[in-house]
Amino acid sequence: MGRQILSQEGHEVETASNGDEALAWLNDHQPQLVMLDTRMPGPSGYEVCQRIKESDRWRSIKVVLLAGPLEPFDSDQADRVGSDAVLHKPLDAFSLIETVQSLIGPAERAKAAPAAPPAPPAPAPSVAESAPAESAPEPAPAPHQTAAAELDPFDELVKMALQQEAPGLILEEDKVRGAVAEVLEAALPTLVETISERILARLREQR
Repeated sequence: MGRQILSQEGHEVETASNGDEALAWLNDHQPQLVMLDTRMPGPSGYEVCQRIKESDRWRSIKVVLLAGPLEPFDSDQADRVGSDAVLHKPLDAFSLIETVQSLIGPAERAKAAPAAPPAPPAPAPSVAESAPAESAPEPAPAPHQTAAAELDPFDELVKMALQQEAPGLILEEDKVRGAVAEVLEAALPTLVETISERILARLREQR
């Protein structure tokens, strides 16, 4: 969903499936902004952010950390690794756009001058996004700040579906199902760990 929203705003968006893939992609590219899940296969979003900010080549890249709705978020660690902003899932279109524009500005769009040949379109700001980092914000936090509380993912999905004026959101079954799939994908590792711990604790009590 995040990719769709940013693409509709005119940004060029690429995705990576894990931390190692994101770092490998950065070796050949220089995006203006990178969005990273705090928890993902391989190096975490915190670790990739730290690598970016410690690199002479990459340190100018803006980094947005994406926190899942049911996973713990370490704001102190986010500050230590130098993240520029934090968004909480599920993504809200307005907050996502506002955060990206505050860090790199709006995507440039070609403007044709009357009675003159059209100029070639200016390249849109590049945004790299780690997947599963199609994530989702609370009201947009300012750089180096985090949202105060985590969202109820189901309430937020309902709000997103009803916000028909929000860019890129259409009240269709496949859109709703896609949003639910993204939330569940992001929350699955935490859910597995939490449920497993509860089962183990109950088994220990019965011994």
